Amino acid sequence: MNDTDTVGDILMCEQVSELIKEGHHHLKTRNFAEALQIFNKVLVLEPGNISILMGIAETNRLQKEFTSAVCYYRQVLDLEPDHLLALRGLGDAQRGLHQFENAIATWKKIFELKGEEDVFILTRIADCYKALEKSEDSIVYYEKTLSLKKHNRYALIGLADLYHKRGDDALAVEYYEKALASGVTLIKILTIVGNLYYRLGNYEKARFYYEKTLEQDPDNTYALYGLGNYYRWKSDYRRAIQVWERITVKHSGTVNMMARLGDAYRNVGQYDAAERAYKANLADGYHKYSLAGLIKLYALQGRITEACHQYDELLMNEQGEEKNIFSEVGELLIKRKESGPARQFFLHVQDRQSHSPAVCRIIEERLRLLYNS
Repeated sequence: MNDTDTVGDILMCEQVSELIKEGHHHLKTRNFAEALQIFNKVLVLEPGNISILMGIAETNRLQKEFTSAVCYYRQVLDLEPDHLLALRGLGDAQRGLHQFENAIATWKKIFELKGEEDVFILTRIADCYKALEKSEDSIVYYEKTLSLKKHNRYALIGLADLYHKRGDDALAVEYYEKALASGVTLIKILTIVGNLYYRLGNYEKARFYYEKTLEQDPDNTYALYGLGNYYRWKSDYRRAIQVWERITVKHSGTVNMMARLGDAYRNVGQYDAAERAYKANLADGYHKYSLAGLIKLYALQGRITEACHQYDELLMNEQGEEKNIFSEVGELLIKRKESGPARQFFLHVQDRQSHSPAVCRIIEERLRLLYNS
């Protein structure tokens, strides 16, 4: 080899080095097309260059081209089995392909090399176990994360989501609140915590979270629905109506909400509005609670024939037997001292449910009390 060849080789190495730097700069600034163009160009010159292979692998992974990314990470690991960044990236790509078991195995190789002190890898493994529905393993790795960094928001949210999914509402609330205290600002979590507190029977705490959500997002339908339920629990039906009507400005409202809106209107004596709400639901198909609300409404209005007709519709959809609504309607009429309409309704139900001894016994007892009153 002469001096000219040596100088040429040096210049070539410098050019390749500069191109690799340029490629990684484009990768860092997320100019992926430019990065790939450069990396592929220099790979022809240096096919075993780990920096180039890593550049292509990372570029593919960030573009969610996970299959290609796996291929290039494996080429790096064939050359350097203990390459930590390649192991980390390979696990991420495998996770992207939903190969969760493979991703876990890859990341655990990192722990064999440097110990279990990487909170990012710990939370990734926990997430994968959660995706595999191996909740106990997932909890172990989230807790390992928190033992290293007690305010890690990913581990806190991960545990909260796990406990929420398992139906352990108290623990879910505990970890969601820790996540919020650590700086998590997701509005979705505020509404989840509100709903969990409501399920736990802590209605005032639920109201706090619904209102906190609405401070940031005044039109949040989940928080509006929850806050309306709070006022319904308080029997403050007018406030419930005000809140739920805010939803209907932009959305049609869920069938359950519209049924409850109808109930609220009925409870404050706005019967026309109640009927509109119930019928808006029933126009789209059968809904038990909307039909039940309409039956009660007609009974309150003295429209017993219509109430009986709607009750027949209810029975047709409930396979011919129903044990609660007829009793509620009867009690409603008895409280209003409308014994005649109450008898008319009970006799109609008795005729329609003559096949049910339990229902007939209840009605016979109610009728005996009415006749003796």
